[in-house]
Amino acid sequence: MDKIIVNLIGGAGNQMFQYALGYTISLLHGQDLYIDLSSYENYKVRNFELNKFGFDIKIANQEDCEILNRKHFFKKILYKDKSKTFNPKLLNIKGSAYLKGFWQSEKYFSCMRDEILSLFEFRDKSFIVNHNLLQDIKNSNAVCVNLRLGDYITNETNKRIHFVCKKDYYTNAIKYMCKNITNPKLFVFSDDIEGSKEFLPDGYDFVFADTANWQEDMYFMSECKHNIVANSSFSWWAAWLNKNPDKIVAAPSRWYTKEARVNDKDVVPNNWVKIKISN
Repeated sequence: MDKIIVNLIGGAGNQMFQYALGYTISLLHGQDLYIDLSSYENYKVRNFELNKFGFDIKIANQEDCEILNRKHFFKKILYKDKSKTFNPKLLNIKGSAYLKGFWQSEKYFSCMRDEILSLFEFRDKSFIVNHNLLQDIKNSNAVCVNLRLGDYITNETNKRIHFVCKKDYYTNAIKYMCKNITNPKLFVFSDDIEGSKEFLPDGYDFVFADTANWQEDMYFMSECKHNIVANSSFSWWAAWLNKNPDKIVAAPSRWYTKEARVNDKDVVPNNWVKIKISN
């Protein structure tokens, strides 16, 4: 039986992009899907998180990984995300393959939206602690305002690749939301709630979400009616998983620093509103 093996690396959002591509290829062409977790042996910044969703996951054995994770003279099996842009050829993979990259574009799985939504549904919601906050979100015209700070500020390597969206971005995004929706209620989610306050405009009432774990963050953010996202894969997925058919998603017009020189043209979906980034 042919196999798709996906190399996982990064946090929950990155893992979701990686698995979603492999899952889509396997649905299209019938291969068995496996994941390679060997990268986490030396990568200690983040943990494997996909098991929190509760779907069945097959772990690849290292022998198969070693066979597929190398160049083959007569047939292409190893695929790397070198350009960082959508490569439609990957959706035509019909044999065994090893996928190594971040694959950050919905174009890899938008043809399977319903299946991906179902895949990344939390089957066990016992992680929910803040039930009152969730009800407040469900009972209002909730707008998720997400700020990624943390390692975007403190980690020198990350700072060369990722920037923090400034106050002007959030000001313009919030103005856009208030102009286009009725009675918005602004819920702030961040990895640094106290620090997030300096990036938010004056003159608005905010509810600062004191969440208990990353599952609460993603689930609550996706339950909002609309989303203002940060340039973060985690933030991206929370907005993409939002099932409101009339949702408005505001996203930064640029995803990476200019220094990173990464082509981000396929990261933000076409139906999201791009808010200009000045930094």
